[in-house]
Amino acid sequence: MTTTTIRHHPSEATLLAYAAGTLPAALALVAATHLARCPVCRDMVAAAEAIGGTLLDSLSPAEMEVDVAAVDQVLERAGLPPAAPAPVLHPDLAPPLNRVRMGRWWPIGRGVRWRPLHVGGRAWAGLLLAQPGRSIPSHGHAGLELTCLLSGGFRDGGEEYAAGDVAEPVGEHDTPPVAIGAEPCLCVVGFEGMRFHGWLGLAQRLGRW
Repeated sequence: MTTTTIRHHPSEATLLAYAAGTLPAALALVAATHLARCPVCRDMVAAAEAIGGTLLDSLSPAEMEVDVAAVDQVLERAGLPPAAPAPVLHPDLAPPLNRVRMGRWWPIGRGVRWRPLHVGGRAWAGLLLAQPGRSIPSHGHAGLELTCLLSGGFRDGGEEYAAGDVAEPVGEHDTPPVAIGAEPCLCVVGFEGMRFHGWLGLAQRLGRW
């Protein structure tokens, strides 16, 4: 794998949400993919987790009603061995993507394909593969979207992205993102909501996407 300098990172708010465990699973998967390549963001998340732990330790104890049955269940599980890690399903992909269940590839435009990832929760994730020079289908965002580039490159809004970079767009794209360079562009994308334009938008509104 070619080593590149990462220039685009998730926002501070997104990294803090990841550290707090409040990002939807689909978006957390994209963030974790970036963190696996980015020591700068790993350090930021580690610092946020340490601060969160310190704040919890400083809180005064408070009385609470105890569900005895729930406590018994927790104690019973505490005696069990830790769960085995999920098996590696895709050895050609780097962690954490190599352990995620995936659907089939679907064409969503000329030279562009989409492969859904089965992560659960209220957001969606998938792999996006675009051939050089091909544009990603025109769309806007309803909520947070994160894209981590795995290989190749793309241009969006005047910015160029390389392997390891994260795009965190807001609102509509003035022009559709386009794959650049000599090799196909492969990304992992997580989003809370997406509004496609054109024929994909029609299919989406008809409930076929």
